[in-house]
Amino acid sequence: MGEITNQIEQEIRQKRDHLGRNLDELEDKARELADWRTHYRKHSPAFLGAAFGLGVVLGLATISRRQHTPDYGDFDTDLSHDPYPVRPAVRRSERSTGTTARALRQVGETWEQIADALVRTAAVKAIDFVGEFVPGFRDNVRRRDTHYDSVTH
Repeated sequence: MGEITNQIEQEIRQKRDHLGRNLDELEDKARELADWRTHYRKHSPAFLGAAFGLGVVLGLATISRRQHTPDYGDFDTDLSHDPYPVRPAVRRSERSTGTTARALRQVGETWEQIADALVRTAAVKAIDFVGEFVPGFRDNVRRRDTHYDSVTH
């Protein structure tokens, strides 16, 4: 009877150890799934593509708004003799205050910096990607950049 009890206790300990290892693995997987950095490391081209796509969409949204702004500037017809002339609406740019213009300028500058950072990051990733397949490519790019910096500065 004591031998069977010891055997059962040993099996319980083994099962407990096995379950503990499984729980540790599950915790590690859960941490990995919740960490965006892990996803970025594994799928950086997808992240960069999504960032680029979002930038294009935002850029197109701002361009389309500017293009649809009506321009009531010059009229080809002379309406001075009309007793009831139609007055054109005031342009947005004429209504905007200095604060609004400054805020828009800052948003534009911020967008340019974000776009510049995205392009630089994409270029570095592209150089690294090509460098994996073409021997000496990275060295050639670095040499060219060093030469360009020494000539321009």
